[in-house]
Amino acid sequence: MTDRPLSTLITDAHSGGGGQVRYVLNLARELTRLGHSVTLGCRPNSVLADEARATGCEVCDRLALRGGLRPRAWLTDTAFVAGFLREHRPDVVHVSGSQDHWTCAAANRLLGRPAALVRTRHNTYAVGRGVANRLLNRVWTDRQIVVCRLVRDDLAEHPAFDASRLTTIHNGVDADLFRPDPTVRARMRAEFGYAEDHVVVGIAARLVPAKGHTYLFDAVQRISDPRLRVLTLGTGPLESALREETRARGIGDRVLFAGFRDDMAACVQAVDIGVQPSVDCDTSSFSLKEQMACEKPVIASDYGGLPEIVDDGVEGVVVAAGDARALEQAIRALLADAELRVRMGKAGRARVLREFTVEVFARRTVAAYREAIAWHQSRRQGGAPQGTG
Repeated sequence: MTDRPLSTLITDAHSGGGGQVRYVLNLARELTRLGHSVTLGCRPNSVLADEARATGCEVCDRLALRGGLRPRAWLTDTAFVAGFLREHRPDVVHVSGSQDHWTCAAANRLLGRPAALVRTRHNTYAVGRGVANRLLNRVWTDRQIVVCRLVRDDLAEHPAFDASRLTTIHNGVDADLFRPDPTVRARMRAEFGYAEDHVVVGIAARLVPAKGHTYLFDAVQRISDPRLRVLTLGTGPLESALREETRARGIGDRVLFAGFRDDMAACVQAVDIGVQPSVDCDTSSFSLKEQMACEKPVIASDYGGLPEIVDDGVEGVVVAAGDARALEQAIRALLADAELRVRMGKAGRARVLREFTVEVFARRTVAAYREAIAWHQSRRQGGAPQGTG
């Protein structure tokens, strides 16, 4: 197959922000920069619609993509996607979740499957084993991208999937935006009120149970070192409860809740140690890679795909998920050894540059697209080439 530029429709059903929306925006931006044609299909008045226009790609924000049993909305969306496929004839339709997957797969099937269909699996949620899911994933979908090996290995044993058509591609981060900057570091530490000798542990995550904030606060409560501070970036339904928890633990004066920030690349500069103590639903953490890109040593739980990003003892420390004692020990070790923090931080950025930049992510995704197109064309001609997995 030639390396000609591809035309792609990428869809997503989210109205707000989050990791999946960032995935789609990063991919659209980088594919456009690489010379491919991208149209984003999304809901009107969504964060994705607003931010995608700045990427230089086309935006089609007329899809409802509503969950649940809503036949009228689903039929309207399916007819609209079919019209788009008929008019624009993209090489690839790349879907992100169940709502847009069923919609785009049905529209593509109605037209005789003119486009290759690709689905990204972003999380560890269970997939039904029934006939409908087998039809959707094995017959109507040409390739599945999974964002970590753990999910790929799980789906490879699932009857609804063909293991030969599963491709692992971790998402990527902007290593130019997230890079060490002493000037910005000094400015942000002054803004957050940190002294020169403070050692700041940073967690950038939604304030929800899955992200494990309570285990971090448990660990910090056990450490009396007066230099230790915690910077919590993000918002979520647990904010009030977590604030109260820090007060009840007697560490309220050491934990700063900075809320939502649209200058995350600057905020990360203030951190000395990045932490991701997730206990659920974490596959290919953006925040962990962003901290590593800024040369921060990191502490990650062994949940999901996090151990695929951090090698224990190289770029940081990997601890058992939900184990506050292990988290405490890891923080103590990095708190006590500035040289170790520097060494791990440099190793982390080097790994991001090798494996986790947006360019690496986009080029691997294009390779998956071309494999999907080859499979798709072969099936239409009566063959079935073996995928690379």
